[in-house]
Amino acid sequence: MAKTRTEREQEARQAKLDHVREQIASGQLVIREMSATERKRWAKQQAASDARATPVERARRVTALENRRRREARLAY
Repeated sequence: MAKTRTEREQEARQAKLDHVREQIASGQLVIREMSATERKRWAKQQAASDARATPVERARRVTALENRRRREARLAY
């Protein structure tokens, strides 16, 4: 039986997550929190980017973040 697009996407996502977990377990990938210095630097860059963005670009960014959060909440297990 053929799989639906959603099923194929979920399988691909799961395969990517499994790959990341394997990399973490083997030590090839390390996930860490940003330091205070890094947070400060990225905050400055974000502020500069926001200052240059048009209202349409800002709205698009907000919408994309909301969609990403909804998708993560829906797919979280």
